[in-house]
Amino acid sequence: QNNTMEAVRYHGPNEALTFETVPIPTEADLSSDEVIVRVEASALCHTELHFADGTLNLGVKPITLGHEAVGVITAVGSNISPSRIGQRVINYYYVGCANCRWCNRGDQQLCPNLKAEHGFISDGGLAGYIRTPSRNAVVIPDSLEFVDAAPIGCGVTTAVHAAKLGRVDSTQDECALVYGCNGVGFGLVQLLKNVYGIKNVGVVARSEAKRKMAIELGADFAIDGTDSSS
Repeated sequence: QNNTMEAVRYHGPNEALTFETVPIPTEADLSSDEVIVRVEASALCHTELHFADGTLNLGVKPITLGHEAVGVITAVGSNISPSRIGQRVINYYYVGCANCRWCNRGDQQLCPNLKAEHGFISDGGLAGYIRTPSRNAVVIPDSLEFVDAAPIGCGVTTAVHAAKLGRVDSTQDECALVYGCNGVGFGLVQLLKNVYGIKNVGVVARSEAKRKMAIELGADFAIDGTDSSS
């Protein structure tokens, strides 16, 4: 049985990303509360480009990149029910200490004592398998294709965070404007229309193709960001 996999590896700023053969995590590698996920899809974020060009340097190398991974649980630690094997999951890439006030309120991304951050300071999901705490392996519905689910791991959750920070309130007959439309912006348009029920959602984008896509995803109007008269 093959015990290796290919992974996208980062070796430091201004170093080319590489495909490398690395060991597949095994049950022997698991702590009692961890699982192994066979990656079925992993989305690319602009963060990977920032790693590659040196814009982002967290001082940890080498690591496997990728923080938007989905797949199927193939093995579980001793404290995890075997019933989890076979579940379709998305990996939440922040692994907090689980004890601080931030973790206790669900804001693991603010934890001052992170145990791991997949794709940033620890091995991520641009590989065949990933090892992660069971609590970070969040079940996704069977109706959701893996390739559609992967961007939820960062792009869509960022949109959710933006909507919360903006205190969106559909009861006030608000109009929402998404300034800049790409992965996060497209998710925000859908969130504002389909979850918050905002009647008038607009976007500002320089690309005609992106303005068209935003309209297809539910935006009510789109403004050309290159047109100073608008």
